[in-house]
Amino acid sequence: MNSSTLISNGNLETEDIGKKISNSILKKSDSYPVLIFLIGELGAGKTTLCKGFLKGLGHKDVVKSPTYNLVETYEFSNLVVFHFDFYQISHQKELSNVGIQEYLDTNNSISIIEWPEKMASFLPNPDVQIIIHHSEKKEDQRSLEIKSNVSIKL
Repeated sequence: MNSSTLISNGNLETEDIGKKISNSILKKSDSYPVLIFLIGELGAGKTTLCKGFLKGLGHKDVVKSPTYNLVETYEFSNLVVFHFDFYQISHQKELSNVGIQEYLDTNNSISIIEWPEKMASFLPNPDVQIIIHHSEKKEDQRSLEIKSNVSIKL
């Protein structure tokens, strides 16, 4: 797995990193579906990173955290992105009931999962894992540890 760590000094930089990741995945990934895990505590910037990722694909509308819906779907001309948030999930049966496997197996799709650690034993290994940490020095600063099976140029 390739690994790199980036520093973000605020939401705009976090969004920009998300854009670069989506562009890199589009250029390098000829095998779909792609599974991305976003890991970090509350307020770390997982949804902000996802917003940038979607903007990098051309999405112009609002990006909502799917905390209460479980999944938000974003359709593009040749690709669909499923944005999941497992924060409210307490049992893997909830994922089975919504058909999680069908989402993850969809052709020409990217699934982005926030809080995947809550259901790690139920999920396949990700193609990309991003761990976001708050800085202890600056309130708006984050470090993003990116581990990936595909080469991501940032």
